[in-house]
Amino acid sequence: MKNALLVSLLSLASTTALANATPSVTQTEQAPTRAGYSSVDEVIEYGRQYQEIKGQLLDAGYELQSCNQHVLNYFVQPASAVYLYAQAECTFSRSVGGDYSLETDYAMVKIDVEYHQFNQLFHEGTVNVNYVTVY
Repeated sequence: MKNALLVSLLSLASTTALANATPSVTQTEQAPTRAGYSSVDEVIEYGRQYQEIKGQLLDAGYELQSCNQHVLNYFVQPASAVYLYAQAECTFSRSVGGDYSLETDYAMVKIDVEYHQFNQLFHEGTVNVNYVTVY
């Protein structure tokens, strides 16, 4: 009787160990997804690189003038999984020489917005900044 109880306890312990070692069905069926945004506006509002650049420009005294979006139109949808969907251009400016000076610094930020066809989300691509001083 003691042997039967010992065998049943050992088999119960090994079954519990196997159940804990194998992942659940929901963990193995989920495909890894890349974080993204549901629209071009969300990429501009929450994009990590652009928000960092925007913060630095605002700290340096620049003011946001405008943001324009340009959606690229393709004759045929691209075959690649990720492709350039749109570009956003935001212009910042600051007056350099005081109230009566005509000298103005401009910073133009261009954001590439990519579209991922498999997860159907937009992603922040390359972010470039160009500086111009107008006298």
